[in-house]
Amino acid sequence: MNVFRTAVFCLTLLPVSLLHAQEFSGGFRAGLNFISFDADSEMGADGMDLEEFNRTTGFHVGATFAYAITDLFGLKADLMYSQKGGEVLYNGPSYFYLYSLDPSVNNDRLTGTVTSERDVLNSYIDIPLVAYHKIGPVELEAGVSAGFLVNSRASGSAEYTNLINNQGQGIEPISVNYDFNYFNNVTQQQAVIESDPNNTFPTVIDAYYNSEDDRPLYRRLDFGLVGGASFFLNSGLYLGVRYQFGLTDATRGENDLRLTRTDGVSEREYNVSDKDYNRVIQASVGFRF
Repeated sequence: MNVFRTAVFCLTLLPVSLLHAQEFSGGFRAGLNFISFDADSEMGADGMDLEEFNRTTGFHVGATFAYAITDLFGLKADLMYSQKGGEVLYNGPSYFYLYSLDPSVNNDRLTGTVTSERDVLNSYIDIPLVAYHKIGPVELEAGVSAGFLVNSRASGSAEYTNLINNQGQGIEPISVNYDFNYFNNVTQQQAVIESDPNNTFPTVIDAYYNSEDDRPLYRRLDFGLVGGASFFLNSGLYLGVRYQFGLTDATRGENDLRLTRTDGVSEREYNVSDKDYNRVIQASVGFRF
């Protein structure tokens, strides 16, 4: 008798359990990020822009979760590893410090012209939260996103020309490569990764070579808006596209070195009022169980 009652009780709960199970679903999505900064350019003395911000690529991958409120409406949340950043080009007057073992050039501030290219790749743990609406096989979505920076690097190179030292003497052009880790707490001479055979000029430098401040340039938290659409090829497999519109200034102004050489100023300057926002287009393939 007890067995019979237990069986009836289980059969009674089964439809309810299945109903609730259908409300929640999970899956994964992965794909490419097309990333850039929407940023303020440094300005030359003639008012011309000295910086250019271009789009580059990264990737994203992670788990997705959905809650169906009705057959047409619901909520989704993701836990994603996602790369943001962009290409930053600079061409204009600038400076370069020398921290050499050679006493004759130690701590010399060179001024001249620099042409540089820096590819920034910041890695975040992203948590987008969106509401969605189904229209046939298409799922439209919009909401907010929060990101936590877990890695911050950049690569690239720079060529310094028309260089003059503190004594007014001309210096041969200097070419350096960037191997930037913005979480490294090394500055000035400690930020030299490689130098020429005479140990006079650096050839590879870390992020804060020209700086006295080792605080991370990019902020840990990034908040923004997100919107997009998914097209379901069947009940589980889909192709998706999203746009993330950053609302948080990605850079820490107090350590955002001003690259422009200001006439008559010998101290380091910082872009404390400049704003740099993340802009990300995501193209994904995903599956929902």
